Amino acid sequence: MAQPINNWAEFRKVLRQLKDPKAKEMFYTITIDTTDIAYDYCTKYICDNALRPDGGYGVDSISDIPFGKGYGLVSKEFDECLRSIVMMDYGLILISHATDKVFKDEAGNEYNKIVPTLDKRANNIVARMADIIGYSRIVTDKDGNNLTKLFMRGTSRYEAGSRFKYTPDYIDFSYDNLVTAISDAIDKQAQEDGKEFFTDKKNNLYKDTTQDLNFDELMKNCNNLIKEMIDNNSDDVFKEFYQPRIVQITDRYLGRGQKMSQCSREQVEALSLIYDDLLLLSKETKSE
Repeated sequence: MAQPINNWAEFRKVLRQLKDPKAKEMFYTITIDTTDIAYDYCTKYICDNALRPDGGYGVDSISDIPFGKGYGLVSKEFDECLRSIVMMDYGLILISHATDKVFKDEAGNEYNKIVPTLDKRANNIVARMADIIGYSRIVTDKDGNNLTKLFMRGTSRYEAGSRFKYTPDYIDFSYDNLVTAISDAIDKQAQEDGKEFFTDKKNNLYKDTTQDLNFDELMKNCNNLIKEMIDNNSDDVFKEFYQPRIVQITDRYLGRGQKMSQCSREQVEALSLIYDDLLLLSKETKSE
């Protein structure tokens, strides 16, 4: 079920659609083909929305954003959007083409290695997310038959790798063979380390377990807690005991001298931490 995407805004709209429970009923895995194009769209999006020194928007190249900040903005946007897919509990396959590049070793000797065509910054993001980095190519056997192989162990000649210790060096490339290879690798690891450390239960460590934070509700709850402290104590007790501790809490999360009333909606996470500490303060003093 291919979905044509022509810019980063369309990519983000698809991500929004993937949150729909109906989409989760239809799809288990999302494939991005190619990841190179997606990264180019992301880069153009950041360039188009960059603030210029003259007050306008849009630069021709990411390097035109001062102090190298553009590269960081692209990486952050690309990383967060990719991670959001697995956080929504989808499988993720990222496709890039291969290229033969020349490198130099520590002694200055040149050598060739087959690596993804993906930009090195994007490749770093993808590599740290991936359970398997596979390099696929056609191999001709001794009978002259062309077979597609998936190489799962990297060498000095090509980039590949796996989080699973006992995956084979390569397999005949098919879905069933890949599933079997991973299953066998897990079974071998379980025999080595002990089956008590393994489970058949699905466990997505990227899954988003956070709850949406309501800025207005948090602000109201914080103010109510402080009001209770004022109403339930004498002026002297509040000023000598509560007030300095409240200031200490707000300084911790907002910065010295900043007031909770000055919080912006972008600081909703900090506000949630302030509320948690105020609640602990309230419970602690009530028990004394």
